[in-house]
Amino acid sequence: MPRLGPSIVPRPKLEEWLGRLRGVPVRFLVAPPGFGKTVGVIGYLRHSAGNGRYCAIPPQANAETLWGQVGRALGSVTAISSHEELVSALAERAPLELALDCERVPDAGGVGAILRLIEELPDEVALLIACRTRVPLQVARLVSQGTASLCDAERLAFDAAEIRNIAEACEVTYTHADVLRMLDATDGWPQVVSGALRKAAEDNCTLAQAFENWRLRHGHLFNEFVGDALSGVSEHEADLVLKLMSGSHLDDHRELQRLEEQGLFVIHTRDGYRPLRALSRTRLYDRYGRRSGSVAPMHVRLFGWFAAEIDRRPIEWIRKRDRQIFKYVALQPGGTISRDELSRAFWPGTERHLATHSLRTACSNIRKAIAQIVGYSEVDAYFRAGDEISVDLSSVVIDVNRFISHADDADEQYARRELRAAYTRYRNAARVYRGDLLIGDAHEPWVGALDAALRERRAVVLKRIAEIAASLDDPAAASPRTGRASAC
Repeated sequence: MPRLGPSIVPRPKLEEWLGRLRGVPVRFLVAPPGFGKTVGVIGYLRHSAGNGRYCAIPPQANAETLWGQVGRALGSVTAISSHEELVSALAERAPLELALDCERVPDAGGVGAILRLIEELPDEVALLIACRTRVPLQVARLVSQGTASLCDAERLAFDAAEIRNIAEACEVTYTHADVLRMLDATDGWPQVVSGALRKAAEDNCTLAQAFENWRLRHGHLFNEFVGDALSGVSEHEADLVLKLMSGSHLDDHRELQRLEEQGLFVIHTRDGYRPLRALSRTRLYDRYGRRSGSVAPMHVRLFGWFAAEIDRRPIEWIRKRDRQIFKYVALQPGGTISRDELSRAFWPGTERHLATHSLRTACSNIRKAIAQIVGYSEVDAYFRAGDEISVDLSSVVIDVNRFISHADDADEQYARRELRAAYTRYRNAARVYRGDLLIGDAHEPWVGALDAALRERRAVVLKRIAEIAASLDDPAAASPRTGRASAC
């Protein structure tokens, strides 16, 4: 069996499910790449299976290749070269659990060999089949007739408890709210969650910072991973996935269903088909992993009177409501919010289909306003309206975020008693704070609470500036700051 890394966290609930259903002839693990199918199978075979064998099936394997691979996994002295020989070898080793880990879909002959094996499986021999698409192997038919059970993306995804376990294993600090935000941002996608937490451990980040840190620093590696998964699919399907990555919204649910059936980063929920959230929240790279083009940053001022401009050209908003929604999204952690939450904030009590239509119109207007400056081809670099509504913080510079970032860095340096460095950071934070939050929107309930928190944070910044200046024997710097801090 393949070796697992030292940071791999056991998944007892998944192993318990596989063990509980060991009496079913076939257990399928079907999910998009990166959902831990291989890790789950290997963990189960090592910890729970009495007599288990693991067999990796290469892409486009034909029947002969499949028989040969299984023969090697079984340790057969002579090569297995037919279906009859394979069935006989399995029967001799019963009771047995055989895992077939399909990196990609076998060719028609390989699929036929697996289906025939399922139909003629010897007694006391069970199959675990890991693959990313359920259609070629007729998973729906086999499950409906009781021959098979299905472990899908929902069951394979990490839950809150597993995210906490990984954070603790990586020694990444977290709060309960951080865990829930990570779960919401990633859909529990194991590759994304574990990658973000390992990177957070390397860079000494908290769980609250982990996803954004991973997105910015390892986004190109993630895009290479997605590009590799697209190498064996049609050009049309690859283009659809790339559109989802850029934040585009596919209105045709049949396209989303087709991608989900092929295991191409779309999942099915009680609300229908939708892309995995992390797919559209990585940075914009083309299919070869390169940045898709440099764009001029958008500068957004939320302190004082609101302004948003690109290349010193102010954005001309179509309606006041569009501008309000953009402000609200820009204030969210990570610059991202779900459609449902945004609808509840601006259309409370409205029927869902009406709120959905109103939000779609507002997002379209926001994109039109940005396109007036940069053109429609570049809008996704700033604002995306996919399953979630988001501003891309790699291209959108927001003064509130700059203030918080400077203040956070200064607090860390202050705690380490690196006073001169902290002094510089605190002064940078003070310069960014140019007035109360969104003066023109002070009556909005979603502004008041955050404005109070930012005022309090600014008071601490000014107090620290005066304190450090005095400790460094710099009365000229301390004097004006002390007065402002006292006023606050």
